[in-house]
Amino acid sequence: IKHEEMFQFFEHVVTGDDKNVRNGKPAPDIFLETARRLNVHPSECIVFEDSLQGAIAGKAAGCVTIAVPDKRMEKEAFIDHSDHVIPSMWHFEGKKWGIDVDMSNHSIDN
Repeated sequence: IKHEEMFQFFEHVVTGDDKNVRNGKPAPDIFLETARRLNVHPSECIVFEDSLQGAIAGKAAGCVTIAVPDKRMEKEAFIDHSDHVIPSMWHFEGKKWGIDVDMSNHSIDN
């Protein structure tokens, strides 16, 4: 699934070129702006990141950060900068984080 196809399911999409995002990752600006738009504290947000710089930014913002590293990257690099590391979004178990979502019951073929 391409990012653009997923965006239709989100109320807010904040990108690095947004006028309210002054500094790029690893600065936390993008995640702080997203939490502001959602009117929630960053600690109530879950960040899914495939880049180390993004994981660092998510943690710096105070968000729960779940790393989904690119297959070419060493997963160990994310351990100190994430709350959890999963091999793909299909391994996300929301109940661990208080969300009634279990992606392991789905697959790309469904």
